Parts: sequence; structure tokens; C-alpha cells
Amino acid sequence: MLVLVPSHDDADSLRVSLPAIRAAARPDRDRLVVVADRCSDDTEEVARSAGAEAIARTDASSGPGKGGALRFALATIGGPPGEAIAVFDADSVPSPEFFGRAEARFAAGDLALQAFVDPVPGRPIVSRIAAYSEIVSQRVSGRMRERFGWGVPLRGTGMVVERRLLEDGLSRCATYVEDLELTLILAAGGVPVRTLDASVRDPKPDSARGVAAQRARWLAGNVRAFVARRREIASLAGSLSGVTLVGMLFARPRSLLFSARLILFLALLPRAGGGTVRWIEAVLGVFLLRDFSLLVGGLLVVDRPGYYLPAVLAAPLYPVLWAFGALRSFSGRHRWLSARRRA
Repeated sequence: MLVLVPSHDDADSLRVSLPAIRAAARPDRDRLVVVADRCSDDTEEVARSAGAEAIARTDASSGPGKGGALRFALATIGGPPGEAIAVFDADSVPSPEFFGRAEARFAAGDLALQAFVDPVPGRPIVSRIAAYSEIVSQRVSGRMRERFGWGVPLRGTGMVVERRLLEDGLSRCATYVEDLELTLILAAGGVPVRTLDASVRDPKPDSARGVAAQRARWLAGNVRAFVARRREIASLAGSLSGVTLVGMLFARPRSLLFSARLILFLALLPRAGGGTVRWIEAVLGVFLLRDFSLLVGGLLVVDRPGYYLPAVLAAPLYPVLWAFGALRSFSGRHRWLSARRRA
């Protein structure tokens, strides 16, 4: 298995993650390569000292950001079309069973896999809120999709995709949210992403500014991806699995949507006598009940409910954070935005 770790000035993170990836990988079966994308630090030296290979991309001719770095790596490192390609962020650490289980699933015919991304919150409460939201999404929405036999979203790290599919998908990606675009491209092509029974630890931003910066990248990328992938979105609209996948990817920020639904629901209460208004209120009520159930019921699926309870109580702060992220998304430049390390 080819293991790619795209990196942009992430030497400090790699000093921690690469030894852990090496420990989980199998020396005779897995090839670990760090893709140093226009780095100004000692990323290449750190990679080689940790026992990984390093290749350097010095320009953006293969495309912007992480997607461009991955395209460059696949073009530089040859391999058979059916080869399994694992992708990790520079600060992500896979569980020990990751590679063995991924290979077994590939042998069984699953060509796109996503491990559970285990978020490691930073110190601020907003970082804990972000981690909580990510866990609940995977353990509730993700598991529900799996039970129906539907695919789940790729999450950028801890994902394993067949080389042929990855090369084709990346060649069509046009934004900085390549994981979202790849999810849509694969789903529209009839290739569902399956859940891999393994995990990858993924540190969250260690400041409110960092969380907002990460949300800014997602928001800007989502808007562009919605336009760039409109054909795939239209093709998925014909099935319930496709519609719900698109909703899962783009109906964000959920906290802001919840606030908007609640305000509209309360505004319509005095006019609840009309038939149309009554139906609108009923639909809003169903969505509000679902949102509230996910918010509070999520405490039943996280490993440390007491740790995340303050995050649930502080959930009203989250729309403010998303709003700040939205402002940044319209004013900032989005190259490599590694919000965990650089706000």
C-alpha cells in the first residue's frame, strides 16, 4: 500500500506523526511517502530522518493545495491502477490495525474506505464543540448510512482509495476541499465510500481563531465545490441515498441552520391557524426535534460524555464561530490553511 502524507511546512507535526505511522505500517508491504509541498521548513529532512521517503513539489502546476500535492505525488510515484492509496494529514496518527484491515477490505472488493476520524480537541471550549460535532456526525449519521448500505463521506485523512479512482477523481477536483469533491465524484460514479473499522487521531485547532480559520476554509470550499460539482449533485438527486449524502455534505453549518429554523418556528407560532403555516411549522418542528436529539443524544455515543457536556451547553456559541468563519472565508486567501497549526 502506498501511504501519502501531503505536508506544507508541517515539520513539527511530522516529528510526532511519522514515527506512529511507521509503527502501524508493515515494512514489507507499505511505502510511506511525505509530499513536501513548497515547504520553507525542514519537512524533507524530518521525513527522511523518520524513515519515510520525501518528494518535493516546488510549484503549483499540478493544482492548488492538498489536492494538487496529491496529484503531483501520484504522477511522480508510479504504480498499478488497482493499488491502494492511503492518505493522512501531517498530524494524523492511525490505529495499529489500520493497514491490515484496509488491505483486507480492498481484497474483499471495497475500493474506497474511510476510517473513523477521532478528533483530539484543543484547549478552548469551541474546539471541544467542533470535536463533539464531528464524533456525533460519524457515530450517528455515518452508522445510519452504513446500515442502509449507503456510502459515507471522505474526511481528508484516514482515507484509502484505489489509485485509478483517486487519480481520476483528483484530475477533476477544482477546489481546496478535495475530500468533499472526491466523495461526490465517487458516489456519482457508483462507488460508495465504506467505513473502515479502524481510526485515525486528528488534532483539532488549539484556539478559537484556529477553529474559525478551519471553518472559513470549509465554507469557502463548500460554496465552490457546489458549483464545480453541480453535475454530480444533479445525478445524485434521483435517489434517497444521494440526496441525503448531498445534504450531509452541504447542509452546514448545522448550528446556524438550527438557529434559523428555531427563529422561523417561533415567528410563525402566532399565525399557526392557517393550513400552509401549520404544515411549515410541522416540518420545522420535525427538523428541530432531530437537531435537538442529535445535540443532546450525542452524549450517548461519545466516549467521555462528562468531558463534552460543557460543549453541549455552550453550543449557542457555535453559530457565532461559524459566522466569524464565514467573514474570513470571503476575505481570506485559501491556499493550504492548516488551521491546527496556523490561524
